[in-house]
Amino acid sequence: MKLRFAAVCLLFASLATPAGAATLYRWTDNSGTVRYGYHPPAGMNATPAEDEQRNLYKGPIDAVCRNLAKDHLRRIDREMDRIKKMPAGLGPEYELTPAAKQELILDLLAHRAALLSGRKASEFRSPSGQDMERLKERYQGEKARLQQALESKDETIQTQQDQLERARRKVEAARHIPIAPYPIVVPGSVHRR
Repeated sequence: MKLRFAAVCLLFASLATPAGAATLYRWTDNSGTVRYGYHPPAGMNATPAEDEQRNLYKGPIDAVCRNLAKDHLRRIDREMDRIKKMPAGLGPEYELTPAAKQELILDLLAHRAALLSGRKASEFRSPSGQDMERLKERYQGEKARLQQALESKDETIQTQQDQLERARRKVEAARHIPIAPYPIVVPGSVHRR
């Protein structure tokens, strides 16, 4: 049983990898298009794609990353300059509306800040107008709910304070009750014996 299971596993493993998949090749065909495949055509000067990938990253990785970041920043700056120079308006003669132009510039600024800081670009963008309206509605609803809760708590506190005040008065009144042999005199009433 174990032998049969091992044989089935081997069969599936061999079917899962393409024939000759040990090496992926890169070559340029007669039309000048770069092609990739496991079996390059005969007569083509094919090199392992892994070697090509290594050649892209010659030099220390940190230096490559810094150069890529600098290049990316230059491209962002060029694109921002290009967009800023574009006329914006409403109508078919304009490529961008003023709002779209502003959004593009803000997106590029957010990406630029993200590259410089190592954070996400979304952390540098404020929500859109519609998102702001939804947030405003949500916060106003939350504020109203909290105000109602506060008013309810205020009423509860006021009720409790009133109860405490009545209890305090009762205790004060009980302290001032004279004990016999003193007669209880109520003003305005005459007691006759």
